[in-house]
Amino acid sequence: RCKITPSGVQSSPPRRLYIDLAVISRHDAGTGIQRVVRALALAIREEGAEEWDIRFVTADRHRPYHSISWPDASVIVDHAEIEGRPGDLFIGLDFSLDTVRRYRRQLTRFRNDGGHLWFLIFDLLPVERSDWFSPNNVLRYKAWLDTIVGLAEGFLCISDQTERDLQRVLAVRYGLTSGYRTAVVAMGYDIRESLLDPTSAEGPASPARFDMSLPFSLMVGTLEPRKGHADILAAFSALWRQGADDRLVLVGRLGWHVEDLRDAIKAHPEYGGKLLWFDDVDDLELERIYKACHGVIIASHAEGFGLPLIEALGHDKSVLARDLPIFRVHEELGLHYFPADTSSCELGDCIRQWIENARAGRIKVARPSASWKASAQGLLLAIA
Repeated sequence: RCKITPSGVQSSPPRRLYIDLAVISRHDAGTGIQRVVRALALAIREEGAEEWDIRFVTADRHRPYHSISWPDASVIVDHAEIEGRPGDLFIGLDFSLDTVRRYRRQLTRFRNDGGHLWFLIFDLLPVERSDWFSPNNVLRYKAWLDTIVGLAEGFLCISDQTERDLQRVLAVRYGLTSGYRTAVVAMGYDIRESLLDPTSAEGPASPARFDMSLPFSLMVGTLEPRKGHADILAAFSALWRQGADDRLVLVGRLGWHVEDLRDAIKAHPEYGGKLLWFDDVDDLELERIYKACHGVIIASHAEGFGLPLIEALGHDKSVLARDLPIFRVHEELGLHYFPADTSSCELGDCIRQWIENARAGRIKVARPSASWKASAQGLLLAIA
């Protein structure tokens, strides 16, 4: 329906922007992906309010995509199922592998009625390195990718690396070298900008679960094969056998194909002392741990971006990263690197030297310039 302006001229209603939150609106597991989804959704709501009619949407086994009152459940919204009209846009912001595939027909109608569809791409690793993932998740990812390739006008990528990987996969797997758009959305780093209730950060902090006054190295991320936890654990074990007092704190949920790693951690003679693992850390506690550590280790064998890296730099913490091209783009911010393929003893030497320099304040780092506000602005500009 058209609106009448003060001058008496009819104006079209604002374009509707539907943002898919099908996973996070039901269960927020607090992973890195979900911090990104939450932070971007909140920032888009603020930055796009004047230009767009922004509606958060979800779907489940019983009902197709429809609007929801997120993040405030008390807000009254029209829960009608989404329908497209010329100029409307749907962003697959959430990692909704099953939901997008289940309601492909609804999204196809949305496009046929004049709407446009964009999807956020975190990485292409389940396609290119399926051995790092469970067979079920590989099948689900490939089916999701097959679906969105047939629907999307464009893809939002979280890094230049992911954009290049996407273009390669679309060419090799689908024979597509044109007919779609891509844009890189820079990631922010401030965890507080991803909080649904910013006032929650102002209350008294819960008691710390370990002594944060003593120095420790930190690893953040789900325990899964490509994250490199086993390499770092072996290197620290070598240091501990030599009498080192350095502590290693792991923050991340248990993933897949890491049963041996899980058992090695829990049976380790230093577990509970120099070696700590927490699999249920919320965002506020994670921020406290970032602030307390002397540095963060990023040992992934591959990443679409590597959120803990930029979060660490945002907390003015030194980072020791595996020497990969995806991490070299942050070199000017003060990162230190260890060889991508190295022995436990050599890695242990790199870690020991890095720890000594970090504790002595000899490592200077620079905060990233990115923010979630800027991320949202870039995203909205790309889809306009």
